[in-house]
Amino acid sequence: MEVKKLQAKCLIIAWQGEFGLLSERVLAEMEKQDTASVVFELEIEKYFSLSGIAVREDLANFPAGTLKYLSGRQLLIFKGSIPEFNQYDYISKLIKAAADYQANEIICLGSVGAMISHTAPHRLMAVVNSDIHKYSLENTGVECNMNFDTPPNQKVDINSFVIWQAGKCGINAMSLWQVLPFYLQTSGDAAAELLLLEFLRDRFELEIDLDEISQRAQYQSDQIQNLRQTNAQVENGLSMLEGGLSLDSVVRNQLSDQISRLFDNC
Repeated sequence: MEVKKLQAKCLIIAWQGEFGLLSERVLAEMEKQDTASVVFELEIEKYFSLSGIAVREDLANFPAGTLKYLSGRQLLIFKGSIPEFNQYDYISKLIKAAADYQANEIICLGSVGAMISHTAPHRLMAVVNSDIHKYSLENTGVECNMNFDTPPNQKVDINSFVIWQAGKCGINAMSLWQVLPFYLQTSGDAAAELLLLEFLRDRFELEIDLDEISQRAQYQSDQIQNLRQTNAQVENGLSMLEGGLSLDSVVRNQLSDQISRLFDNC
């Protein structure tokens, strides 16, 4: 009797240590609400020197790479470190897995920090590898007027490499990212997580409960609002950002410190 091959709608990639841990938090939320099985774990010694292990919050952050299958949602999810070497082989394994599961799409999640306020509208931006893929994002609210060509003499961004290589294999792929307020690096941006989860829910018709993350986003907003009403430094810094002004290093550090401490126990 022939065993039916598992299929996946999409491979979603999250890189460890991205700003605010946005992509990692989103995949963790999806995994929490599903049954995940490990497809494979990459042999890290092939891609990392291991001589300089990163440390985050006093904990060693060892490189890793694990691909899992969410059976309830028919999705492949990968969380891993950006390879130091053998990048082509590393990415090829991911793309081959997507092809083996007949995935129609690869999405690389990303985030960067910037001098913006959390009260600014959240935006989803994408870089795609085909016009067909670009058309599929119409009326979704995703901005995709960028290309993935790397400027001359600059190192190729890992997500650009993924979507380029996927395109050569005939798979639609995109880099999907958001810009987050610099002062939410430690606590994360719950509203950004919610926006991304809503996009994935709608795109793949997922049954996913967003009540908890929605409440967390509202709580985060309320807490910052309460803080700015009682703290002149925070109010001044946020008002400057909302007015489109840049902050000097002193004000920037004060704002970051005050808001980070606000969510220390969350």
